[in-house]
Amino acid sequence: MMLSSKGFILVTTLMLMLILSCITLPMLVQTQLSQKLAGSATLSFQLKQQTQSKHVQQLQQLTQGAVEVGLFVLAPCPALYAAWSDITVQCEWHQLRTTERSAHHQHSVTSFLIRQSLPEGGWDGAL
Repeated sequence: MMLSSKGFILVTTLMLMLILSCITLPMLVQTQLSQKLAGSATLSFQLKQQTQSKHVQQLQQLTQGAVEVGLFVLAPCPALYAAWSDITVQCEWHQLRTTERSAHHQHSVTSFLIRQSLPEGGWDGAL
């Protein structure tokens, strides 16, 4: 009688351990995946901040004339940018693109800038 009750206790204990293992293992996997997901979001945010910071630095260098950028010229300017209707204002459109990459993420920022100028000569001041 003593031998069969020890076997019953052993089988019951093993079954409880199996059930608890089946419950805790998915919870541990879910926790690990959640941590990886949170880390990925943090890395993505840091990359975005780094890209925007670098882009602002490049914009500041552009205003100082120290950076080569994609340039395409429109002549004349669109009517929206024309300060006077009789004078043809010349416009230079600049495109500045900053891209940063890491192992699993990529982020880019693009700015379009316009520089207006009056043509040299060609206008005598008469209205």
